[in-house]
Order: sequence, then C-alpha cells, then structure tokens
Amino acid sequence: MDGEETSASTRFEYEYHPLLHHLVRDPVSGREGHLVVVVRTALGYVDGQLRTGLTGYVRRADGTEFTAAVATLEDVS
Repeated sequence: MDGEETSASTRFEYEYHPLLHHLVRDPVSGREGHLVVVVRTALGYVDGQLRTGLTGYVRRADGTEFTAAVATLEDVS
C-alpha cells in the first residue's frame, strides 16, 4: 500500500516541556523517574470539541516506565 496511513488512535503529537529529562515525582502514585517524553493525547469530545491533554512517560531507575498527567508532576532534581 502506498502512502502513510494514520488514525487518531495511532498519531501522537510530541510536545516540549521544561521538565523533560528531569527527575520528577508523580504525587498521585508516589513514583519517581526521569521524564523521557511528553505527548498530546485525545481525551474525548465535549460539546463537539476535541479535548486534549498532556501525558508524560516517566522511566524509573529499574527501566520500567509509567504514564502520568504532566500537570501534576513535580521536579525533584
């Protein structure tokens, strides 16, 4: 198949964030790690408008990763 195929479920929009590559803490879960990427994700539609939010991918010292709402992350470095 020629061309590039994308859909809303597979397309990510990477975002710059001042905490990228910093040691951060997620106060909701209490976990810490380095913020490795921030993506804008679709949250759904409200009144016909697509609502989005920022999701951070955080890598812990043991190599596992978890996601967290970027707005709640705290800088601990």
